Amino acid sequence: MPWLVHLLYGLALLTCCIFVHVFGLIIISRIINHENVDRLRNQSILFATVTFALSALSAATLFFIQALVWGLFYIRLHAINDIERAISFSIGTFTTYGNSGFVLDNSWILLSEIQAINGVMAFGITTAFLFNLSKRLQPKSKS
Repeated sequence: MPWLVHLLYGLALLTCCIFVHVFGLIIISRIINHENVDRLRNQSILFATVTFALSALSAATLFFIQALVWGLFYIRLHAINDIERAISFSIGTFTTYGNSGFVLDNSWILLSEIQAINGVMAFGITTAFLFNLSKRLQPKSKS
């Protein structure tokens, strides 16, 4: 495939993954901001802590889903042959850790670099989300 096709595929997949990630964070946000959850969270530090932990776990699940989508994409393009290697490579690339022990052929490098951009963007969005959530979990000051 020509470089431009790789770029377009990569950008399309990045856009879809960021959409799914933000959509998932909005759903998590709506759940934790529901009035009953909000009331319980304000009454119990344990409930607030569990809320935060489950929100972080849900966000991590969104990362895994995106890495899985990229891994399946690599398999579909025949850049990687098996699902275990594809997921390992994809998670390593998504987190920019890159230590899967597997290197793609040079013709696929652009896609893996776009995936790394996807990961950095998703981590930034999630960091902002969790920071905002931690601020909401602070006890409300009495004036």
